[in-house]
Amino acid sequence: MNEKKRLLSVLKGDRVDRPPVICPGGMMSACVTEVSDQVGGGHHSGTKAMVSAARKINELIGFENYGVPFCLTSEVEALGASVNIGDNQIEPRITQYNDEPLEVIMENYSAADVTTGRMGVVLEAIRELRNSRVPVIGNVSGHISTASSVVDPLEIFKMLRREPERAARFLAFINDYLVRYALEMVKAGADVISISDPTATGEILGPRNFQKFAVPYYHKIISALHKEGIPVILHICGNASNILESLNEVKANALSFDSIVNMKNARVGLKTGLMGNVSTQLLHTGEREKIVSITRNALHSEVDIVAPACGLSMATSIGNLTAMTNYVKEGSYN
Repeated sequence: MNEKKRLLSVLKGDRVDRPPVICPGGMMSACVTEVSDQVGGGHHSGTKAMVSAARKINELIGFENYGVPFCLTSEVEALGASVNIGDNQIEPRITQYNDEPLEVIMENYSAADVTTGRMGVVLEAIRELRNSRVPVIGNVSGHISTASSVVDPLEIFKMLRREPERAARFLAFINDYLVRYALEMVKAGADVISISDPTATGEILGPRNFQKFAVPYYHKIISALHKEGIPVILHICGNASNILESLNEVKANALSFDSIVNMKNARVGLKTGLMGNVSTQLLHTGEREKIVSITRNALHSEVDIVAPACGLSMATSIGNLTAMTNYVKEGSYN
């Protein structure tokens, strides 16, 4: 099996020779400093550098995919938030929220073009990366994380309690915008879409608000992508044990969890594929023998896809990451 067929088969629920080992991109980016130094920078804003970085992650580290972009800020930048693009040591980050009223944001950006600016760079990179051998993963931020990056998150979370209908209108606006972006990625050639929603944890939202303000929106974007025949990976940070039942409703092809989640327990409660969840702290600072041991544990927990548990530190070494990818590919854990 080549890398593309293996991942797509797993996401369909078919049997494969071994689990794929991937790092999808977006929040879960493997464009660590050692890689970005080789690219020479510009991988967040230039097509050529973005494509080069995606290919090097596959070739040097061994992750069995191409994944772009390498952050979750291009969507929010296009909605009026200010972004520091970062460099080879620091990831892009929000520096100022859009402080206009929500209704003004929805009116001013109702026709926001998802094919221009850095979003357009991502789409062009996908077009250049598409191929028959390595799966191309397009990455979008989930609606909760996007909303709480465009606007001060404290305002959003207060609104969920005090003005739930107003919050729902804004989240629907954000989600529709993300659907458009994801579908443009599909047109460009993405084989898989990965949605990362780091703010939408069960700990922050709680089970009731997760069911009300997260599940219907995930279902809408995932349904739109499934209509195009595109599988979806959904990543949720934190301890997801109190929202597992709700996650069954979103019908993602695979769910990705942080290292705090016991994957054996998750397997019992979930009807979908599982991805993860090798500790990113261990990948950053741990000994390689321990990395192999934790990777073995993930495989013995019957994950369908092996991957880092969350976003990687830029200082993570290529050597530590290849300890994980090489072990999965060797197949000696069976």
